[in-house]
Amino acid sequence: MGEQDAYRRIDALLEARSRDYPKRVEPAWSELLAAIDAVAARLRAEAGPGPPVVSGPFPAYYDSPAFVVGHRKTGTTLLLDLLDGHPRLVALPGESNHFLTFLPRFGGLGADRIAVEAQRWWMLRLITPSGIPPFWAAGRPWELDADPYELFSRRLLELGAANPGRDALGLAAVALHAARGDPGEPVAWVEKTPGQEHEVEQILGRYPEARFVHLLRDPRSVVAAIRRLDRATGHETDLVGVASSVDRSFAAAHDNARRLGERRYLTVRYEDLVTEPARTMRRTAGFLGIDWADSLLTPTVGGVEAEANSAWPARQVTGRIEGRQLELWREELDARSSELVSVVSRRAAGRFGYDLPRPRGLGPRVEVVSRRARLAIGRRRRSLTSGRKPCC
Repeated sequence: MGEQDAYRRIDALLEARSRDYPKRVEPAWSELLAAIDAVAARLRAEAGPGPPVVSGPFPAYYDSPAFVVGHRKTGTTLLLDLLDGHPRLVALPGESNHFLTFLPRFGGLGADRIAVEAQRWWMLRLITPSGIPPFWAAGRPWELDADPYELFSRRLLELGAANPGRDALGLAAVALHAARGDPGEPVAWVEKTPGQEHEVEQILGRYPEARFVHLLRDPRSVVAAIRRLDRATGHETDLVGVASSVDRSFAAAHDNARRLGERRYLTVRYEDLVTEPARTMRRTAGFLGIDWADSLLTPTVGGVEAEANSAWPARQVTGRIEGRQLELWREELDARSSELVSVVSRRAAGRFGYDLPRPRGLGPRVEVVSRRARLAIGRRRRSLTSGRKPCC
């Protein structure tokens, strides 16, 4: 099968995947992963010795990353997509999970091997950033004179071999900029992965000048969105467990912002982003040190208008910000569920202007305490079985 035929087969599988989303239906899901991995392997094999993709000094913007963090379903995808089209930024598509998964799995390998694993990792994310359109974040290769995925692969492998002391995530941003052939020198690159607000120390260890934009959202909306997605994929939702995770994200926002200061750590409320997008994005642009551009109001992936990754069909718009219907969580959470979320997250969320009501009576508090006690017992039993001390 030729390269173009392989790309077109992947494109057909992507369309099937988008119809199934968020489910991972077999065999289409496994076939998609295998097809992308096969193309990645072929590009690595073809990347052998040759003239450099880009010559000259190492780009200074490698040392100027901005990490979009926050709990899942807080609007991190929307913010990344709004930053995607700015000419002075390199926005890495999708979620890298670099500090949560990639480094724990591959960080101990040699530089050449890490570059190989990073190329595989990023080929998947460049081709299908989120599981929904648009796909092909570096462009549709059969429509272009030069294959951007071949250019990306060769550049990333070159950079990995020549810079063994540099982190693969920043090298992927440099390789993506080279593959796209965008004019001018970026001032920063942007990555987003929910949950990495808990990895700030590790991130700063590799990128001392890193800045962070932390998305926050009404905990009831977050829990409701996750519950809807869980139901769509056949899973039950632990309301107290999810609310506790949201609570920890709010606590991390408070602690990180206090420690790093407003010049390094920006908190953005999802509700402000969608109801006052121009004002909020001007504030974000100032924080990142970029000039205003109208593109900051249009969500895109690789310059193509993006479809909103929302749990509610009414909010699944393309190429624009949906700022209405912010209380759709009421359709998903009954009074008891809402009270449970409030018990867990009310205090931490209140620091950022979320006025969650006090639960009526002791019932919700007792239920939360009981649930947390059962979780603690379960953790202790698992730690005793594994021979490790409980982490918390």
